Amino acid sequence: MIFRLVALAVLAGLGFWLWTVFFPSPEKVVLKKVSSLAATATVAAGDSAFSRAAKVSELISYFSTDAEITYDISGVGAGSLSGRDEIREAAGGGFIRVSSLNVQFNDATARVAADKQSAEVSCTAKVSTGDSRDFGIQELRFEFKKIDRDWLITRVETVKTLQ
Repeated sequence: MIFRLVALAVLAGLGFWLWTVFFPSPEKVVLKKVSSLAATATVAAGDSAFSRAAKVSELISYFSTDAEITYDISGVGAGSLSGRDEIREAAGGGFIRVSSLNVQFNDATARVAADKQSAEVSCTAKVSTGDSRDFGIQELRFEFKKIDRDWLITRVETVKTLQ
């Protein structure tokens, strides 16, 4: 009898674990997208021009067609990018100009809307280049929307913090 209860509990636990692996929560999916975006935006010094172009194509696949990026970064300036074409041009130019680029998104937290069709992610970005240029640490806010069963970025903006 006890063996059956233990076996049932183990089976239930295994079933729950499998459910979470195959059907992760929207929060986990969105946070995984942000982590994957950082890896895609990272360029190694030895990456060829072809590899960098492929990364640009992969990078823009994270964004909706009408995505907007608004930034105000100390030492870089302020500006905005609208749509995948502008994001593609900026990423392509950036990937060519730097010897390497390291992007990290730390302390990411996700809040999914009640309708499970949109989400907001806040994180801390750390970006540095191979020529030792460190852009420091910058708070970011991503807005995601579920479009055709995929979570895409619709907006990214820097967040002003007290410094």
